[in-house]
Amino acid sequence: MSFLSAEVIDLSVVILFLAIWFGYASFARRMSKKKATLSSVLIILRIDWMKHLLQRENRILDAALMGNIEKNINFFASTTLFIIAGALTALTSAPTVYEMVQHIPWVWPQTVTSIQIKILTIIFVLVYAFFKYTWALRQYGFASVMIGAAPNPDDEIATEEMKKSFAVNAGKLIDQAQHNFNMGMRSYYFALSIVGWFIHPLLFIVFALAVMRILYLREFKSRSLKTLVDGLNMSQYYKDNQDNIKINKPD
Repeated sequence: MSFLSAEVIDLSVVILFLAIWFGYASFARRMSKKKATLSSVLIILRIDWMKHLLQRENRILDAALMGNIEKNINFFASTTLFIIAGALTALTSAPTVYEMVQHIPWVWPQTVTSIQIKILTIIFVLVYAFFKYTWALRQYGFASVMIGAAPNPDDEIATEEMKKSFAVNAGKLIDQAQHNFNMGMRSYYFALSIVGWFIHPLLFIVFALAVMRILYLREFKSRSLKTLVDGLNMSQYYKDNQDNIKINKPD
């Protein structure tokens, strides 16, 4: 096989990779409106959390939970910057990588340019993840402000309708933040599949499909989901609204 045709095949798999990555994200978003998934269950529990928050005078526990979540996201955002810096360093070592693969007979034919494109693809995925993490961090900050402005149990100005509206909107805001965090985590998983691209484009797609399969099992078939569904049956908000609840997922 000539290097020209090998490069065309090598680069064409990027389109298939993007279709798998973003196609699965779109599929998961649609399915969360039709059946029980981690996203569709957790948003109801988050709304229930906000309803219970309004009944507590001491909200130190809620503030600690929010702070712990923000700390975890901040860790991933900071780590992503370090990984991007490492990938940029690897970009300058593309000629060295090319010399190494030249001595391996079963590796797909590559050029220095194709290796640089593969490293740039990893950088693109990581930059996307960084933006998702930082936006999730800001959204959790917005939710913290909402929690700080939540009416007290003995607040006579706040009506029951106002409290219900607060709980729903605060829960949805936290859900939107978590959705962006999940997109960042998915980016990490799919970035790992790009490692197979350095060996063979077919192996790259196999790894991407394997990642998609793992994500599907975790979000739709995991034991954690079953446990959350069992807990959802105890959610008063779900009992009151299971016939007409509508979850609006973020774009």
